[in-house]
Amino acid sequence: MDFHAVVEADVDGVWHVVDATRLAPLHSLVRICSGRDAADTAFLTTLGGVARFESMAVTATVDGTLPAASTAPHPLP
Repeated sequence: MDFHAVVEADVDGVWHVVDATRLAPLHSLVRICSGRDAADTAFLTTLGGVARFESMAVTATVDGTLPAASTAPHPLP
């Protein structure tokens, strides 16, 4: 899976991760950035002119082990 956006919502003081497509493996997501919308979290912004995107590398580290991958969609909360 390439980039995929999910929403975190505070419901009665508890944060819940919601994926409208039900395709993201919610228990093994890696947060790349946090913000209110795409303007807060864009990894590339151009304001006129031409931009050539050459490459990007993202590295994540984990304490412990990640859950096993699953191809089944996750149930609705």
